[in-house]
Formats: sequence, structure tokens, C-alpha cells
Amino acid sequence: MTDDLQGSWTITELLPDRTHPQTAEITFDEGRLHFYAGCNRAMGSYTFDGATLVAGPVAMTLMYCPDMSAEEHLVRALAEPLDITIDDGSLTATGPAGGFTARRAPTPA
Repeated sequence: MTDDLQGSWTITELLPDRTHPQTAEITFDEGRLHFYAGCNRAMGSYTFDGATLVAGPVAMTLMYCPDMSAEEHLVRALAEPLDITIDDGSLTATGPAGGFTARRAPTPA
């Protein structure tokens, strides 16, 4: 499962509301994660316990943006354990504070 998670993912929906962020991407790289959701960048560590992702503290830049709802949603979701499923290039992460769906980001040519 860990190898399947590695790399960049384009976030397509924020759960449970199923809202569509305008621009959002999360990358998993050997125990480190980072994401961008249109304004601020965030990073932190993560581990797996079975199919559950447990993120360490997530640090985020603090630029002001008119709409920071996607960043705030992702920070809240990553503060709790997330159940991860990966199926045919799609990732679903769900937890008590919400989650997200994503698709594998295209690799640069």
C-alpha cells in the first residue's frame, strides 16, 4: 500500500461535502507529505498502520487568501487518522474530520 501511495495526486473532491477545490495537489514521498490547495503550501510527516494514514503535525505557510477553505479542510482532515483506499489510479482518504478523493497526477514528460 505504501508504494501505491507514493507520488503526486490531484485532489478532486473534499469529503464529506463533495466540494471540488479549484487547485489542489498532495504528494507523498518516503514518509513526508506536502500539499498545495491554491494559496498556502503545507508539509508534514506520515506513517501507515495497516491501511490507515497517520500524519504528523502539518505545518502550513500563512499567506492571506480570500478563500482558504480547501487548505483548512485538508489540515483538519490530516490531523486525524485517515483510512486510505487506492483503486485503479484513484485514492480515497476518509476520517472523522473529513477527507478527500484524488487521482494520480500525470508524470511530467
